[in-house]
Order: sequence, then C-alpha cells, then structure tokens
Amino acid sequence: MALTVRDIVSIPGMPLRMLAGDRAAGRNVRWVHSSELEDPTAWLKGGELILTTGMGVGETAAKQRAYVRRLVGASVAGLGFGLGFGHDTTPKAMIAEAEKQGFPLFEVPYPVPFIAITEAVFTRLAAEQYDALQRAVDAEHVLTRAVLDGSGMDGVGRSLADVVDGWVLLLDLHGIALVSSGPSAEARRERVWDAIRDARPDAATFSLTMLDDGDHVWVQPVGAHGRVEAFLAVGTAEQPTQFDRIVAGHALSLFAIELATSRAVAEAERRLQGDFFDELVRGDLPRGDAARGLARFGFEPDARVTVTAIEAAEVGLDPTKLALSATDHCSRLDGGFLVSAHASGISVLLGAEPGEELGDLVKALGHRVGAELRAGTGGLVQPEEVGRSLREARYALQVCRLEGWGYAGFEQLGTYRLLLSMTEPDALRAFADALLAPLDRYDGAQRGELVPSLEAFLQHNARWETAAAQLSVHRHTLRYRMRKVEELTGRDLASSLDRMEFWLALRARDLLSVQTER
Repeated sequence: MALTVRDIVSIPGMPLRMLAGDRAAGRNVRWVHSSELEDPTAWLKGGELILTTGMGVGETAAKQRAYVRRLVGASVAGLGFGLGFGHDTTPKAMIAEAEKQGFPLFEVPYPVPFIAITEAVFTRLAAEQYDALQRAVDAEHVLTRAVLDGSGMDGVGRSLADVVDGWVLLLDLHGIALVSSGPSAEARRERVWDAIRDARPDAATFSLTMLDDGDHVWVQPVGAHGRVEAFLAVGTAEQPTQFDRIVAGHALSLFAIELATSRAVAEAERRLQGDFFDELVRGDLPRGDAARGLARFGFEPDARVTVTAIEAAEVGLDPTKLALSATDHCSRLDGGFLVSAHASGISVLLGAEPGEELGDLVKALGHRVGAELRAGTGGLVQPEEVGRSLREARYALQVCRLEGWGYAGFEQLGTYRLLLSMTEPDALRAFADALLAPLDRYDGAQRGELVPSLEAFLQHNARWETAAAQLSVHRHTLRYRMRKVEELTGRDLASSLDRMEFWLALRARDLLSVQTER
C-alpha cells in the first residue's frame, strides 16, 4: 500500500497532530521535502509532503492563505508545520485556508526534528519499494512458469491478468486477439484497437494510455530490434502501480520471445508445407503416402481436398507476407491446411469442408495484408489428384482477372470451362484464329472495326440499337459491318450456333491475353 499523510501523522512515538484537511489525509506521499521559501512550487513535481518552520509563509493572514493556495495548486500532498522557531502555534489563517481547500495540514511540536519524520518516511518508502519489487519478482516467476509449463502466450496473459487484478489483451497488427484474458478483455477489444489505429503507432517506442468504461488501460508494443509484432493492452480498475508496470514489462519480454518462437516455427512449418504441396502437385507420392502426409498436417483420413489459388489484384504484394497471413488465419479454422507461396501469390490446400466460404476467406486475408485479393478454387479431388485441382484453381483465377471478379470456383465458370479444358495455349490460339483471322486481316488492311463491332453485337444479344449506341455508330453502319463479317468468314450471324462459336473464339483470345500479362 502507498504511504499517505494519515500514515505519517500516525507514526508511533511522534506526537504529530492533524489540524485541517483530515478528509484528504488519505493522499499518497511521493516524497518529503523541507523548505522555507515563500514559493517552493517551482522545485516541486506534485505528491510531496512539505515540512516548514514558517519562515517563508509571511507575516500577514493574506500571505499565509496565499502560501497554502500555492501548495494546493502544485498538487502537494500535505504540509507539516514545525513549532518553536518562528511560531509557537500554527497561524489560524493557514488552518482556515487548509480546511477550506481540503488540504492536509498537521502540527510538528518542537521536540520532533524534521529529520526524524524524513527518516521514518524514507524507511517506510524503501520498505514499500522493496515489497513491490519482491512481489514483482514473485509475479515474474509465475509468468515465466506459464511459458516453461507450455501454456504459451495464453498462459502468460492469464497469469498477468491475475497478478495485476485486471484484464489483458494481446492484439496482432490487424487487431485480431492473440490473447484475451476473458469477457472484460474481449468486450473492449474493438475500442482498444480503434485507439491504437487512431494513434498511428509506427515505432517500437509507441505507448498509449486511456480510460475505457472506468478502467485504466495502458498499451505497449511487443517486439524486438525495432520490429513491432503485436500490442499488449492491460486494464485495471485503479491507476497502474509501479508493481503493475514492472510485471507488465516482464510480460512484454515473454510475449516477444513467444512471438519470435512462433514465427520461426511457422516459417519452418510453411517451408515443409510448401515442399509437401509441391510433391502432391507433381504426383510423386503414392496414394497411401499422400494420405499419411496429409494426416500429419491435420487432414482427416481419406479426406478429399481442394486447392485455392490467391493473388493480389495489384502487383507488388510480397507472397511471403500473404503466405504467413494465410497460415495464421487457417490455423484458427477447423481441419488441416497447407500453404505454398510462389512468385505471384499462394496456393492453399483445404479439406472438403473448410468451414469458410471462399468470399469470406478472400475478405479476411485481404484485411490482414491490407490489399485487394482475388482467388480461384479447383474441384474436390483425392490426394493424388491435387495437381488437377491446382490447375482448375489457376484457371478460375485467370477468369477472375479477365472478368474483374473477386473470386470464383472452377465449377462456376460456365462456358470458360470448355475453353479451359483446352489446356495448351496453342490449341486455344488455333481455335480462335481459325474463325477470327479473316477479320484480323481486314481490320489491319482497311483500318476497320470488325472485331470490336462483332464483340459488341454479341454482348448485346444481337440488339442492333444497343450495340450501335455502345460503338457510337449508326445502326446501318453496324449492319454493314456484320454483313462483312459474314462475307469474310462464311458464317451466318442469324444462326445461334455460329454466334456461339464467334463468342467462344473472342473469349479464347481474352484468356490468352490474360495469360500473357501475368
């Protein structure tokens, strides 16, 4: 417990007498200072107990009242007035002003030297500090045991909440709770994260204090070598004590060690996952070996699996960052998973029932890495057919690039599935050129617009007015162009079969152009 003015007045063997401000005598005393200055406040920080013989309080009642008000304004804890030097009694004006201000004022008889009070207070403060340090050491042992016992970050968080009699949150760089000590912590998570984001921390020296629903909250970054990896928030009903801060500081170190260890393990695990995934794709493993390998990564026996290919909508996102975020996210889901990074994105292998829709997965990972993502998913396959699911996932991702979609499954591709079944680009190109090459030659020689006019005509389901408006030409001009298309290709645009083949040829070229871009 902190030392108060009332504790000092009650020191055994010292006949000190409270004269005013008894109701405020529970104020904490930070230090004891003797002064005979008329205005000592320039040398005070607040929380001091001032001892004076009255040489600087002034001879008039007005000056004496002003002296008391100056001490009150400087947040002094209290005043001890020594008798027998310049005053036989404490001035009545000071007593009245102290009572009015609610300021603790006590009388020190002549036989009691100030040094006796100072020694008694310093002895008590030293004992308090030693006790706080001893309690902190004991608490640090409790936190350290949580790590040694294998309880990890959750154990450290629970132990810290217990020893400070409060709550604890450990938030990652996306505001997701890595540790939450209970309902009180979880109820404040969003507000604490909003405060952290508003403060815009960008350095390991960042710190934040706030009040939330009556609790005192202080936040510190967790990390090492200037790299912030998380934020520790600790909340208590009362102002945090020195003991609280010492223990929280030790917890910061333990969390930093645990995060570094988890990161190293995750990176090693990710490399193993990537190597095993590559073996599955190549089809190098017999079915039994593939199933046993998947079981080591949390998949159910005889599980069917599916591959999701994910990339950033804009080039520039580090695939390693995306892979680490996907690993952390998938580890919070039920079931096994594999994550493999490559030059432009990642591939994620999940079970038949991953427990999360593709759109939710894309949104969650995009939030984590701060970028817009797109994804394609292949079909459900046996472990020895992972290569086929990966190809389908990449096909679906390719269509997403072309159409501007956020995500799609291979089974949703419709007509594109027919084109994508022609896996060789040369086959797609030959199919498109067989129908469109005459139009290309005409447009090149005559600076014509047959190909874009044909595409607009087909997009608008052969509606002349709408297609002509898109092209900004008269409908008669569009009719002339479509007759030229029929003349050059020998096809009939009134035939639904011919229109379908033209449409497939145009889509094939779109797919080839997207392949070239990536």
